[in-house]
Formats: sequence, C-alpha cells, structure tokens
Amino acid sequence: MMVTLSGFLVIGFPITALSALFSEIADSLGLDLIQIGVIWGAGMVMGIFTALLGGAFIDSFGTRRTLVVLCLITGVCGAMRGLADSFWSLLLFSFLLGMVQPILPMNFMKLNREWFSSRQLGFAAGVMSMGFATGAMLGSRTSATVLSPLLGGWRPVLILLGFCAIALALLWAVLHPPVARQGGPRFDRRQLFSNLRYVARFRELWTIALAVFGIVGLMQGIVGYVPTYLREIGWAAVDADSAIPLFFLASMIGVVPISHLSDRLGSRRLVMALGATMMATGALLVFFAGGSYGHVMLAMVIGGLCFDSFMALMGASITEVEGLEMARVGSALGLGGVLQNLGGSLLPPIGNALSPIALNAPFLLWAASGLFATLTLLSYRKRRPK
Repeated sequence: MMVTLSGFLVIGFPITALSALFSEIADSLGLDLIQIGVIWGAGMVMGIFTALLGGAFIDSFGTRRTLVVLCLITGVCGAMRGLADSFWSLLLFSFLLGMVQPILPMNFMKLNREWFSSRQLGFAAGVMSMGFATGAMLGSRTSATVLSPLLGGWRPVLILLGFCAIALALLWAVLHPPVARQGGPRFDRRQLFSNLRYVARFRELWTIALAVFGIVGLMQGIVGYVPTYLREIGWAAVDADSAIPLFFLASMIGVVPISHLSDRLGSRRLVMALGATMMATGALLVFFAGGSYGHVMLAMVIGGLCFDSFMALMGASITEVEGLEMARVGSALGLGGVLQNLGGSLLPPIGNALSPIALNAPFLLWAASGLFATLTLLSYRKRRPK
C-alpha cells in the first residue's frame, strides 16, 4: 500500500501535472514548443548520470533508508520548480529533480523483489504500477483544470506536490523505518565500477534496457506533446486536456491483469513485446487521426493500455535476470535506468523538433521507437547450455 501511494504522490501525479500545466507555464515564462520539449526531457537527463549511482546506493544502504531520503529530496526539488521565473531557472530545477526522482521506481522494484516470489512478482509489480497510473491519470486531468484555478496558478500546484512528497518521506520513516543493513556490497567508487562490470555482462539485461529506451521515449514524447499539439490544431482546452487522462485511465485499467498475465504465461518479455506493439500503434494512429476526436481518443486507449504494465514487467524482468545476485539488483536496475532516462531525455525534444515540418510529424518518430522496442524484445533468445 505504501509503495502504491508513493508511486501516486511522488511520481505519477507530479509528472503528468507538469505536462498538463505546460500551456500555462509557457504563457507565463514565454516558452516555445522546443523549449517545452527540453523541459519535459530535462527531468530525465540527470537520471542518465545518477541512475547507476542510485542503484549502488540502494544496494549499499538498503531500500528503506534510501527511500526516505529520496522522497525528501524529491519533494524539495519538486517544490523549487514553482519558484522558476524563466526558462533557465525552470530547466535548472528540473535538472535537480531529475537527479533523484528517476531513482525512486528502482527502489520500489527492488522492494517488490525482496518481498515477493517470482510467481507473485508480476501481480505485485502491477499493483505498484497502479499507483503510478492512477496518479498520472488524475495529475493530467485535474492539475490544470482543478488545482491551478483553485490554488491560484501553476506555481502553487508544483509547490503543493513537493510538500506532499516531503510528507510521504516522514510517513515512510515513521511507519516503515529502516532496518539494519543485511550484507551486500558497501559503497565506494571501486565497488560502483565493479558492480557495473558485473551487471553489464548480462545480455538479457541489455535487451530489456534497450526496449525501455524506446518505450519511455515514446511515452514521454506523447504525454508531453499531445496536450499542446491538440490546442495548436484547434481543440478546446477541456478536450485537449482529456486525451492524456484517457491514456493513463486505460493504463490503470490494464496494469494489474496484464502484469498478472505474465505470471500465468511464464513469459514477461512476450507480454512486454505485445505492449510495445500496441503503444507504437497508438502513436501511429495519432499521426493519421487528423484531429478527429474519436480517432485521437481511440489512439490514446490503444497506446495507454499496456504502458504501466510494460514498466512494471520491466522492473520485474530485470530483478529476475538469470544469474543476477540479489545484492546487486539495484545496480542492474541502475543500468536499466540509464537507458530509460536516455530515451526519455532524447526522444521528446527530437520529436518536438520535427513539429516545424508538420505538427503531427513527431508521432512518426515515437511510433518507430515503439517498434524498435518490440523487435529488440523478440530478438532475444536464451543461450542453450553446452
């Protein structure tokens, strides 16, 4: 329950709240579409560099202790975005937030692996991801249309969400305090590189990480661009703001049953490949929708249905890589986080940069990244023992 609540308040809701508030932020700070794309991707840029470090911290200091510290820092950095007075200050605060926020899901994934067996891990990961999906749906739906008018603008909304993360850190410390460290490698620079060399040898881990590169880039691109895109082609604000909530509503509905399906089938990568295909199809449908309300909404449902289940199964799959030591699961998740954050940082601004060619051109790039993820997952075959 606490992991699900944390995903809701610290990750899901704040991320899509920013997306929904972009039009208001752009008007206030004078941002263009490319700058919006840079801000949207900037939250993950620092994660490229801190994911490995964060994974090593999780292994060395324990999941509970690290979780309290990360929630606290995330809250402070998230609230600071509400103080931004220019593109550059907002970019700086987004970078600071991106140093810690992307590490939190890795912590949740290792917690699940510690608590549940493989037969239950898909279901447990799905319940965890339901918090992300519910927060993402409500954040995209209510932040601009309910919270901003109620609180007096985008700044108080971001500050409030930061304080929620701080409160959650205190709740974790009281209700689920850190326990004494049980073994595992102690943190130092040499151990960091030793762990990296160890986890980098797993071909299965690289397969999963490359697929996540494509899918997170697709999702970040669509979620960050669609509300602004729909306004640019003439949609009313209320209609434009309803597309992304539908994406995450579909994801919320599908996350637990689809994740549990992987337990029943005994193949997480097959279910992930199906999800990647559906997300690529959804992006392609938006490209061809031509502003049709029905077609865009159908694309959001198809594209969103498998997203959170894909991410849940990504974490479960990495923790289950054959031969991987539990004491170094955090480092493996860190390597996956590097590719995840790289995709989320690069593909949104690259896609947005195509908008001068045609407003719907970015969706072709994001559909291609989803297809790349599908082919990567299907290409992996375990080597037969000699």
